Amino acid sequence: MTTTAEILRGLPYFSDLPEELIESVCGGSTQITLEEGDVIIKEGSESEEMYVLVEGELIVSKLSGDKDVELARILPGEVVGEIALLDQAPRTATVAAAMTSLAVRIPVAAFEALLSDSRVVRRMFKTVTSRLRGIEETLRHEERMAALGRMAAQLMHELNNPAAAVGRTSQELRRLHEELGQEADSLTTALAEGLDIPEPEPAEAMSAMDRSDAEDDVAVWLEGLGLDDAWEVAPSLVDAGWTTDHLSTVANSLEPDVAPHMLRWIALRTMSDQVISEVSIGAKRISELVRIVKEYSYLDQAPIQEINPTAGIQDTLVLLKHKLGDITVSTDFADDLAMVEAPGRDLNQVWTNLIDNASDAMSEGGELLITARNETGFVVIEVRDNGEGMPPGVAEKVFDPFFTTKEPGKGTGLGLHTVHNIITKAGGEIDVSSSSEGTKFTIKLPTAST
Repeated sequence: MTTTAEILRGLPYFSDLPEELIESVCGGSTQITLEEGDVIIKEGSESEEMYVLVEGELIVSKLSGDKDVELARILPGEVVGEIALLDQAPRTATVAAAMTSLAVRIPVAAFEALLSDSRVVRRMFKTVTSRLRGIEETLRHEERMAALGRMAAQLMHELNNPAAAVGRTSQELRRLHEELGQEADSLTTALAEGLDIPEPEPAEAMSAMDRSDAEDDVAVWLEGLGLDDAWEVAPSLVDAGWTTDHLSTVANSLEPDVAPHMLRWIALRTMSDQVISEVSIGAKRISELVRIVKEYSYLDQAPIQEINPTAGIQDTLVLLKHKLGDITVSTDFADDLAMVEAPGRDLNQVWTNLIDNASDAMSEGGELLITARNETGFVVIEVRDNGEGMPPGVAEKVFDPFFTTKEPGKGTGLGLHTVHNIITKAGGEIDVSSSSEGTKFTIKLPTAST
C-alpha cells in the first residue's frame, strides 16, 4: 500500500516541500476511501480538517433557497476545506464524493504545520481567492435567474389572462358576426327579390405574381363600379375566393344604384370575418407562447428533473423562429428516446446558445439539422449547420471563457463556455467539429437512473 507521505510527494501541491514537513503532516493524517455520495464536509459544521483528493472527484455544493447549487468540482491533486480552517469558521459548503474516490484527511494540527511554509501559504491563498470568485459568481447567477424566473412567472400570468379574455371575446364576436350576416342575408333576399348571393370556395394557393394579378383585376372592376376603397377590399375578396365573374353575377342581379352598396357590403363582411379569424389566431398564439415560456424556463419546478430534452429543443425553436428566418430547420428524434436527469432550465440555455450560434453562421440562409438518439447509458444530441464553418484551430478554443469569433460588441465569449459548464455539471460531454461544410456540436447526456 502506498504511504501517505509517498502520495503527498507525488502531488504538485506538496512535491517541493521539505521532507521534515511532509513527515510531520503525515503523522496525524489518514487515507480515506469514499463511495459515491459520501459527505466529508457538511455545510454549517465545525472546521476540523482539510482534505487532499488523490483519486476520483468531489462535488462542492451550497444550499441556496430550497435547493443545492453546485459550486465546483474538486479534481485529483487539489485541496478542499482549507478556507474554513483559515477563517476558523463553520463550513460554508458541503463536499461529497461524485464517484469512488481516495482522499487524505489532514487534521487542524497538521494544517497549522503546513502554514509554516510560505510556498503553501501562497498556493493556498491563490486557491482560496480563485474559488471564492467562482462561488460568488455562481451564487450571483443563481440569484439573477431566480429573480428572472419570478418576474417571468408574474409576466406570464399577466399575459395569459388578457390572452384568454381576447380568445373568449373573439369567439363571441364571431357568433354575433355570423348572426348579423344571416339577418343581412335575409334582408337582402327580401329587398332584392330573392337574390341568391354565391359563396365561393376559398382561393387555392397562388404564386405572388398570380395573386397580384387577381387582386388588380378585382380592384379595377370594383373601381369601375364606383367603389372608392376598391384597392383596400380587393385582397380580402381574393382570399375568400371571389373573382370578377362571381361579383358580376351579383351586380347583374341588382339595380345599378344598389349594386355598389351590395358589393361593398360583401367586401366588408369578408374583411371583418378575416379580422375576427386573425384576432382568434393571435389570442391562441399568445396563449401558446405563454405555455412555451413557462415550460422553457421550468417555472415553479424543481431544479433537477427527469426530462425529455427534445421538448426543450422544440420550445427553443419556436422562441427563436424570428431569428431563424430563411433557415430550413429539420429534426430527427428517436421515438423511444430515453429521459435524462438534468436542470431543464439550464439545458434550454444550451439549446438557445447552440441554435442562436448556428443562425449567426448561416446569415444568408441554410439548413439546420438537430438529431437525438439513444446510446448505451446516454442520449446523444447533434446540432449541425451548413454554414461556412470555423477557421482552423478555432474549434478547440470555442469552450474557453471570453473566446469569441464574433465582431466586438456582438459576442462576450461566454455563451459556449456556459454551455460546456452546464453539460459537464449534468455529467455529460460536449464536442464540436467544423469544416468548410459546416459545424456540428455533439452532446452526450447520461440517461436518468431507473
